[in-house]
Amino acid sequence: MELDRLERLFSSEDPREVEKVYSFDRDTIVKWMKERPSPEFRVKEVEGDEEVVVVIPTADLKGDKAREASSVFSPLHVVLVESKGPLFNYSKSVNLGIMKAMERSPKWVVVSNDDVHGRDNVSKLLDGLSTSTKGMVMASPSFYHTYKVSLIEMKPYFLKGMNLIGKIGRLPPAEVYSYLAMRYGGRLGVKTLTVIDSMLGPMKRIAGEVKDSLVNVGSFMVLNRRVINGNVLDETFVNGYEDVYLSMKMRDDCEVIDFKIDEERGASLGFGKLRFFKSFVNEVYLNSLLWTKTS
Repeated sequence: MELDRLERLFSSEDPREVEKVYSFDRDTIVKWMKERPSPEFRVKEVEGDEEVVVVIPTADLKGDKAREASSVFSPLHVVLVESKGPLFNYSKSVNLGIMKAMERSPKWVVVSNDDVHGRDNVSKLLDGLSTSTKGMVMASPSFYHTYKVSLIEMKPYFLKGMNLIGKIGRLPPAEVYSYLAMRYGGRLGVKTLTVIDSMLGPMKRIAGEVKDSLVNVGSFMVLNRRVINGNVLDETFVNGYEDVYLSMKMRDDCEVIDFKIDEERGASLGFGKLRFFKSFVNEVYLNSLLWTKTS
């Protein structure tokens, strides 16, 4: 079956095999994304204050990262959700964790990666939340959370330049995304690429037409219980862009508070070419959600 072959290709550790995913049509790719089976989950809870509950997806409940992340948020109640392997899906882990968190009837639910290191004390987070009435709260800006992104319909010459710069500068996101967009984007309906503004810098002015810009919540978010009703994250996304889509939907009901937290670069998924060959399926899906009716 086509969907089984797609799964085998996507699960490969060889970027050349993963690239073959994009030889399928968009509807087939999206259907495969929607129908991927769920991985196995294990949940562990660390008892604590239940007014604010923290959800942390992790690959190892007993690992150093899970332990450190739990300690960073002490004395809050923590829900650790373990999942790993080729079927790992960040959105599904988060949604399961939020469902477990809501059993404690918290006012707020924090969602954080497990690769965090504390900078500010949790009391500062609680102070910021005590006066907020927004549906989603973001931490102080960093490279991995609360950063500006733009959806750009890129000019062909810019994609070529982006590809060259990516190769010379050994920048996998630039090299891989530009290559895939040039080779497969038109056929797959990829009208825009989602880029981090700080990575483009002044080149944003010549990149193409900016279709949308927003602040992306990224890897750390706090959700008011009033906005939690069923799945918070779209589980069709495969470990990427679910945060961008949520930020789009919540942009008029969010705020940034003064709370700083640090994370490691690419600690969970890595930062090599393979990651971005796989992540491009999320561009395909996001574009199908945003532009199908207007293109």
